[in-house]
Amino acid sequence: MHMNVHRIACIGAGLIGQGWATVFSSKGFEVVLQDTSDTLLENSLREIRSNLVFLEANGFIAPEEAHAAASSIEATTSMEEAVRHADYVQESVPDDYSIKKEVFRELDARASDHAILASSSSGLLMTEIQGVTRKPDRCVLVHPCLPVYLIPLVEIAGGRETSPGTVDAACRLMKTVGKIPVTLKREVAGYVVNRLQAALVREAIDLVDRGVVTAEEVDKAFCFGIGLRDPMIGPFLRIHLAGNGIEDFFRNYSESYHQRWATMETWTSIPASAVGRVIQGVREMGLVRTKTLNEIKAWRDEMLVRILRIMTDVPKTS
Repeated sequence: MHMNVHRIACIGAGLIGQGWATVFSSKGFEVVLQDTSDTLLENSLREIRSNLVFLEANGFIAPEEAHAAASSIEATTSMEEAVRHADYVQESVPDDYSIKKEVFRELDARASDHAILASSSSGLLMTEIQGVTRKPDRCVLVHPCLPVYLIPLVEIAGGRETSPGTVDAACRLMKTVGKIPVTLKREVAGYVVNRLQAALVREAIDLVDRGVVTAEEVDKAFCFGIGLRDPMIGPFLRIHLAGNGIEDFFRNYSESYHQRWATMETWTSIPASAVGRVIQGVREMGLVRTKTLNEIKAWRDEMLVRILRIMTDVPKTS
């Protein structure tokens, strides 16, 4: 699919939709933001303006561009008005098949035939979603990481009927707006990032539930241990270095990892006993006790800016 994207519709004005509108408007695209409530849209536009000011203040966009970008965003409660002239549609409604299908059915009926219909789903399968459309070949998953306006990675996955051209066009657009796309060769629930996170979170919850460490100590172990390496090296490069070569890693550490995996939990529903312990543990964290959620998010974003500046010096992978 070859296309020129000028106008982008962001459907759903929650946290993810706000992030997408920030990204697209900051790169000079015409953006129309749609949701069902004027009040929600007003609040979202205020957050988007704040995001753009943050990007400008930190040098991600040029001086004076924040105002121009914010001014380029239209807001509407009408789905038809939002997608009528859109070349690309980014849907960010709740991650529920019934909701996604209802929205995609309407998008498919109202959007121009040439428009790509992309979902921000964090774990659902496009094959299931696109089944309600008359043009399933133009439907694709484009999953961002929060905060959308700072984290460069996006995961792209086509469904069974998605055309290769749609996937390619989505990849090109993401690169245009400064994203780093990872394209899944086959569908899998949760994609890559959230599956990795799910495995880590399960073990973190279990360690707290069993009384091995507190929630704050788990976070400390991550942040001052593997977390220090994570911005630079992924799990495979890590074991390549840890084993002094990937071949030696498998030769020397397979038994050690067997012992770890054999004692790890494999539950697929969070135990009731763990919920209270984790909630209490998080509430007792020093940062949580002394700062509001918005203050923690602002601190996180400031730290991300510093890390992203360092990451520009990290060798790029192909």
